[in-house]
Amino acid sequence: MDVFNEEKIKEDLRFLTGKGNWRGGQLDMTQLFNVAREWKKICKGHDKLWLCWNVDPEWCLVQQKLVKEMGWTPLVGSDSRAKKAKLIDGAIEINFNENLDLPMFHMVLAVEFAFLYIEGKMAFWHSDLLIRRAKLKSIAGMMENLGENDMLVTKPGLGMKAKILRKEGRYWELVACTTKAASEHQFMHGAGWMSNITCHPMAVQSDKERIRRAKQYYDHGAGVYYWSKNYKPESWGMVFIEENYIDEGHFTRIRAKKYQLTSPNNERRDLTSELALNFDLHAECEKLGLGDLTS
Repeated sequence: MDVFNEEKIKEDLRFLTGKGNWRGGQLDMTQLFNVAREWKKICKGHDKLWLCWNVDPEWCLVQQKLVKEMGWTPLVGSDSRAKKAKLIDGAIEINFNENLDLPMFHMVLAVEFAFLYIEGKMAFWHSDLLIRRAKLKSIAGMMENLGENDMLVTKPGLGMKAKILRKEGRYWELVACTTKAASEHQFMHGAGWMSNITCHPMAVQSDKERIRRAKQYYDHGAGVYYWSKNYKPESWGMVFIEENYIDEGHFTRIRAKKYQLTSPNNERRDLTSELALNFDLHAECEKLGLGDLTS
């Protein structure tokens, strides 16, 4: 029989919040808006930021180099459990978790509140994603052409069953780009990148809205999908990257024959201890024509 454990429950909720899940409920909005003023100072003068999320310094370093090649400014944030990031010349860094002190800090938390600190566009991608230069140049060009209210997202590849049942409706942050206007509009309508938008503090409190939101998929990006279907102004654009276009460079558990787990598959998952353990960065870069970036 489960025994009530107040400290464990508090810590579980903090991990949920750090994972970017509104159900955790541990974000003090006044505090977050205050610390975001410091983020804004760091980003001042940069209108083409590309967020590289550090879970492993060597992988993050390769991503920064690619971003710089594309003509964007690398913005580095880190999982709270990661080793200190290494920065290339021209990169800027924000300690997003400073003064928030969550046990872990997922990238979507930083993306959810992009409107508080970016001036123009902010691209972002998964920590375990590498993309061939030719493909990345094409994607970067699409981002360059986004209007001030537009955004670019990855469209997940769904199995036939999911398509038939219309389950898992979401857009993905595998590689994506938002604008200040789109980010703010999503937040004000309670439907952004964080998961479980039924718990979003800006969600409209009506029976109709609660019923409609309850039918949505819970995971990251489902809110952006919901926003695009229900709130996005018609003139605002959505640009899509198909998952299979970049999947070859996505180094997930399903890509490793004998993936070694060091953490549970829940909000406590710790990619900082698993990425380098399961994938050889130089070998994988060589396969994608990026071997020069690890030398």
